[in-house]
Amino acid sequence: MLDKLKQVEDRYEELCARAEQPDFYADPKKAAAWLREQKELAPIVTAYRAYCAAQRDMQDAAELMAGQADAELKALCQEEPPADPPQDSRNVEAINAFAARHTDLRLNMAVIPNAACILADKLPKNAPVRDQSADLTALAGSLQGISFLDVSAALSAHTDEQLYYRTDHHWTSLGARYAFEAMAAQLGIPQPVQNYDTYTVSTTFEGTLASRSGSHAAYDTVELYVPQTDVEYYVSYGDAAETSATIYDRSALDQKDKYTVFFGGNYPRVDVYTTAETGKTLLLFKDSYANCLMQFLYPYYDHIILIDPRYYYDNVESVISREQVTDVLFLYNANTYFEDTSLADVLNVSEN
Repeated sequence: MLDKLKQVEDRYEELCARAEQPDFYADPKKAAAWLREQKELAPIVTAYRAYCAAQRDMQDAAELMAGQADAELKALCQEEPPADPPQDSRNVEAINAFAARHTDLRLNMAVIPNAACILADKLPKNAPVRDQSADLTALAGSLQGISFLDVSAALSAHTDEQLYYRTDHHWTSLGARYAFEAMAAQLGIPQPVQNYDTYTVSTTFEGTLASRSGSHAAYDTVELYVPQTDVEYYVSYGDAAETSATIYDRSALDQKDKYTVFFGGNYPRVDVYTTAETGKTLLLFKDSYANCLMQFLYPYYDHIILIDPRYYYDNVESVISREQVTDVLFLYNANTYFEDTSLADVLNVSEN
């Protein structure tokens, strides 16, 4: 039985690899047939991989109990040295001042806990990792005039699923979906889309943790989620005057960092224009975690302005006025937020 399931998985991976080829859509009829077959095989492969993962987890648990943590987990522990306290006091002050200036806007903030926090029970005993839960609780208590969206419980409820890449510090599309669904009501989205078309676009992703640890024993799968909605959109890449009909950059699948399939990476400013006709414009202060989240956000706003403060030097107050912003969301992963103060720099410059 397992041999047959392995054959099904091999066929599925063959179809996934074929879909990555630039001439995949040269014959639309064949492409449609392959996509149908891929979709039919997907639930079988998912169940088979879940079984295999469960078998691996049993072995991993035994190794962890013996203190034999693998290289990826060691690298994960090293992502956030526990001795250094969060460097976010400037960010908090700037955010609170920003909120005081914009009481007419819907203001929300979400800082996403990393795998070391959500999957803490899988870390080696006495692993030197900061208590992100305590950091996030302290952050939530220090904010004024802005709602803090805590997605920890939503992610913790699905630790048996692939919320984060095993070889990379980013979350997966599935993790982003669970977080979005937990945030939706507070974002003013009472009835989010429930159905998505999912596409596996790579099964050979090796991320930053693999590079850091030197271990190349595992690969990650990259999946894209396309909401089943009539809302259409296009993307404008700021000063580059470049536009695209999709947030996905398939050329990234030929590169080492396949996570950049979302927008092709990070830019100072990206604009997403939609046909949603909600009367809402979202200003999104972000790091790379938000790139993946955009698969789920775009159907609910007429215009989304993504600003990455690490690369942005213009005045955001003029953006808010000129673009008639109605909503603001700060969306970061915990490591970036607590270690980087570029957000404060951007918000403070806006006061001048």
